[in-house]
Amino acid sequence: MSRRGVSITGSIVAGLLGQAALVVSGVLAARMLGVEDRGNLALLVLFPAALSQIGSLGLPLATTYELSKRPVAAAELVRRLATPVAAQAAVLVLIHVVILAIIFRSDPHPVRLAALVSLGAIPAALAQLYGVAILQGQQRFAAFNVLRTLPAAAYSAAVLALFVADAGTLERVTVAWVASSAVVGAATMVIALRSAALRGARAGVYSISRMLRFGLRGLLGSTSPIETFRLDQAVVGLFLSTASLGLYVAGLAFANLPRFIAQSIGYVAYPRVARRGPGEEGQRELWHSFWLAVGVCSVIILLLELSVGRLVPLFFGHDFAGAVPLTRILLVGALFLSARRVLTDGAQGLGRPGLGTIAEVASWAFLLPALAVFTPLLGARGVALALTVSAALSFTVLLFLVTRRPTPRELPPPRVLPVRGSE
Repeated sequence: MSRRGVSITGSIVAGLLGQAALVVSGVLAARMLGVEDRGNLALLVLFPAALSQIGSLGLPLATTYELSKRPVAAAELVRRLATPVAAQAAVLVLIHVVILAIIFRSDPHPVRLAALVSLGAIPAALAQLYGVAILQGQQRFAAFNVLRTLPAAAYSAAVLALFVADAGTLERVTVAWVASSAVVGAATMVIALRSAALRGARAGVYSISRMLRFGLRGLLGSTSPIETFRLDQAVVGLFLSTASLGLYVAGLAFANLPRFIAQSIGYVAYPRVARRGPGEEGQRELWHSFWLAVGVCSVIILLLELSVGRLVPLFFGHDFAGAVPLTRILLVGALFLSARRVLTDGAQGLGRPGLGTIAEVASWAFLLPALAVFTPLLGARGVALALTVSAALSFTVLLFLVTRRPTPRELPPPRVLPVRGSE
C-alpha cells in the first residue's frame, strides 16, 4: 500500500473509532440523563465548540497550511502564535461566561452548576485545535490520528465509568467531558511541540496578519456554523425544546458517521494538496480524495437508511423512537456535507480557502428563510429538511467554484521568508 493509502486508511480508522466512542458516550449519556438533560448537555457542549472554532479566527487552518509548505519551521511558528493564542483564550472565556449567564440564569441549580464547570472547555479546545493543526501540517499522521480520536475515547471511558457506578448526573457527566478534554488537550500540545526547538527559535519570521487573512478567508468554509457549530442544534434547543434537541442529537449520532469518514479523508488531503501546490499534481490529489470520500460515504449512508428504524430504538431505547424520521432526513444531508467537506479541504490546500466560505454563505440564502418556515410547521424535522436542502445547494456552488479557473485574488498567498538554518 502506498504512503497516501496508509495515511488515508489510518485516518478513516481513527474517524471510525472516534465515531464509535461518540456513539457509546451518546447512548450512555442518553440513558443516564434522559431526554431533557441530554438536551441540556448538548447545549453546554455546543457553545464552547462554536466559540473555540470561530474565535480562533482561522489561525489553526493557516498553521496547517504554513507547516505543509515548511514542516521544519514549527518552532518559529509556535513562538509567533503564543501571544495571539493566549489572548484568544482569555477573550473567549469571558464571552462564554456572558452567554452562560444569559441562557442558564433561570435553570435549576444542577444545570447552572454544570454550566459553570463547562467554562474549562474553551482552553482545552484551543489546545487541541492548535496541537492537531501542527501535527497535520507536518503530516505526522500517526500522532495526529491518535490525538484527534483521544478526546472522544477518554470522554467515553469516563461516561462508561459513571454508568457502571450508577452515578450519572448532568453535573458529573459535564465534569467528565471537561476533564477529559483538558487532559487530552494538554497532551496534544506537549506531543506536537516535543520536537520543536523553542528556546532558540525566532518569533518574527511569520506574519500573523497574512495568516489571519488566509484563515479568515477559509473560516466559514472549514468551520461552518451549520456543520461544525451545529446551528441546527441551537435552533432546535433554543426555539423548540430540550426534549426535541435530545431526539435530534440521537439522530445525529448516526448521520455523523459519513461526515467523520469524509473529514478523515480531508484531513490527509489538505496538507498533501498544499505540499504539491495548485498545479496538476495538487488537482490530481484533490479529486482522488473527493471520489474516494463520495464512494465510501454513499455506501454507508445507504446501509444506514435501510437499518435506522431498528438501530435507533436498539441503541437509545424506545423513548427515542421519534428520532428515526429525523435520522433518515439527516443522512441525506450528510452525503452532501461529506462531499463538500473534502472539496473544501482540497481547495484550502490549493491556496484557495475562500471557496468554501463562498459556498457556505451562499447556502444561507436558502437556509435562514427555510428554518423560519419549516421549523414552526414541522418542528425538528423541518430543521433537518432545511439543513439537507441547504447542504445540497452549498455543495453545488462549491463544485462549480473548484472546477473553474481561479482568479488572481484566489491564488495562494506569498511564501513565508526563509528561516536561517531550518531549510
